[in-house]
Amino acid sequence: MSEQQSETGKGHGSDIVIRLTRYAQIPMLIGLAGAMVLFLITFFVDIYDAVQTFEFLDRKKTILLILNLLDMVFIANLLIMVATNTYNTFRLKRSVHGDDYIQQGEKAYRRMKHRIVSTIIIISSIHVLSELLEFSQTSPLQVAALFGFHLILLATYVVTNVFRAND
Repeated sequence: MSEQQSETGKGHGSDIVIRLTRYAQIPMLIGLAGAMVLFLITFFVDIYDAVQTFEFLDRKKTILLILNLLDMVFIANLLIMVATNTYNTFRLKRSVHGDDYIQQGEKAYRRMKHRIVSTIIIISSIHVLSELLEFSQTSPLQVAALFGFHLILLATYVVTNVFRAND
């Protein structure tokens, strides 16, 4: 009987640690929300600057502005995905226990990982494209390094999804 009591005591202690760890995510989520507000301000400041300086009349500058705004939108979506998934995981941990929790958590993690990596690849593509359009301001070595990094991201995504497709 004393073994059962000590196991129960261990379980209760680890539950408290797990619960406190989950609550530690709350300030991080608030920080992500703050970062989103800052990003939103930057988004509108970029549009305002383009209109104020009439940069939008230059085709190349308009394309670069649009790419920059798309880049910001995808980064904001990345923030939303991470924050939403963190919150959903927090809720899931509170409502589901045992094997069901593990299976649901693994599925949610795989979906989130796929979305995050896809978004990072899109952001990388936009960044490489904008650097190619501003080729006069960057060295060929910098563009080659960006392109190489992008190809590594893309290859990693393809390889990990081909081998993990059956999961």
